[in-house]
Amino acid sequence: MNDRASECPHTHFEADVSVHRLTDEASGIVSNFIAEMSVRCTDCCEQFHFIGADAGHSFVRPTVNVGATTLHAPIAPGVAPMPARLQYEAPPRSFE
Repeated sequence: MNDRASECPHTHFEADVSVHRLTDEASGIVSNFIAEMSVRCTDCCEQFHFIGADAGHSFVRPTVNVGATTLHAPIAPGVAPMPARLQYEAPPRSFE
C-alpha cells in the first residue's frame, strides 16, 4: 500500500463517475442505482486504487473491481436515514 509506482507528487486529479439505473426486466421499474467511480493523476496518468472495499458487486455496500481501480457504490435519491452507528479510523502516518 505504501509503494509508489512513480516519483510524481500526485497533485492534480481527474475522476470519472457514471450512474447506472438498474431496472426490473419485466416491469421496467428502476430497482437500484449504482455509481461507479475511477480516479487518476492528470500529471502522470497513474490510476488510483480504492482501499478497504471487497471485490465484487453488492446492492447494499460499496465494492470494487478486481484491480480495485473502480468503485461500485449503491446510491439512492433523497435524504439518507441517520446511521445507527458512526465509525472513524485514523489514516496511516505516511505514504513514504
